[in-house]
Amino acid sequence: MLKKLIISTIATGAIALSAAFGSTTDASAATQQNYSATKYVKSYDGTLNLRSSASVKGKLVGTVKNGAKVKTTAKKTVSGTTWVKGTVSGKTGWMNANYLTNNKVKKASASHSGLISYGAQFRGTPYVWGGTTPRGFDCSGFTSYVYKNAAGKTIPRTSGAQYAASKKISRSQLQAGDLVFFSAGGGRVTHVALYAGNGQLLHAAGNSVKYQSLAGYWSPLVVGYGRF
Repeated sequence: MLKKLIISTIATGAIALSAAFGSTTDASAATQQNYSATKYVKSYDGTLNLRSSASVKGKLVGTVKNGAKVKTTAKKTVSGTTWVKGTVSGKTGWMNANYLTNNKVKKASASHSGLISYGAQFRGTPYVWGGTTPRGFDCSGFTSYVYKNAAGKTIPRTSGAQYAASKKISRSQLQAGDLVFFSAGGGRVTHVALYAGNGQLLHAAGNSVKYQSLAGYWSPLVVGYGRF
């Protein structure tokens, strides 16, 4: 009788632990599903990592360029993040699905190639009024620095002067590397950002250099769009 009671107690405890924490299998593995589709890379940094497993800890197999076509074969969700397995240029691996889209990605012109990937390395750099170096940037200090060092182009120092000197384009013509100009009060230009593609801005705003959506807060403040 005592032996049965002990066995019953152990079993009950095991069930309780399983309910509270989940089984080892469920916690460490996710179900892989067949997923045959054609996707395109939309990485704001210019490349997307291809890994040996569906995890940021997976071995790096290679990198995939922005806009590349991906033939997918499987997908799985791990800890809330969906990963897709695909083949690009003969290499097969797992990619974060957040950086894949169903639509072809508009490529930047040759003169703009590298502007966003170069500028992205300064994410987190402090916003400093009048700053023009990696020790600290203001909005136009950042755009002029990126153009000078990534494209070899010298553009005016201030946001207003950059707007005046740029070739004006429409929103539908925007490509990664173009400039977006803003006005806080609806008058003169007071802010400038790099257009990063896919509705994203890369700019020195608030307290640092960062990516932000062009939609929402920034959209009604747009004065115009320019290209150098």
